[in-house]
Amino acid sequence: MATAKEFVEFWLENSVHADEQYGARRGRVEVQQLAVRLIRAAAAQGFTKRQMETELGGDIRVYIRARIDSQNADEAARLKRDTT
Repeated sequence: MATAKEFVEFWLENSVHADEQYGARRGRVEVQQLAVRLIRAAAAQGFTKRQMETELGGDIRVYIRARIDSQNADEAARLKRDTT
């Protein structure tokens, strides 16, 4: 059985993608909505918000924001490589 962190990583990999490079950046409301969806999906798998935050080392919303920012940086680097 997966750990809470493994579940979060799997869910984020399949549910959160780099923001559109030329669109509006996902804000606090969108990150909050993602967190609510993640918490609901995790509960269906038997994980609590507390378990996830303990294994992630902090607030789920902060973790999601960092993941989006990381994906955006990776996408920007990929686009830069593709245009050179």
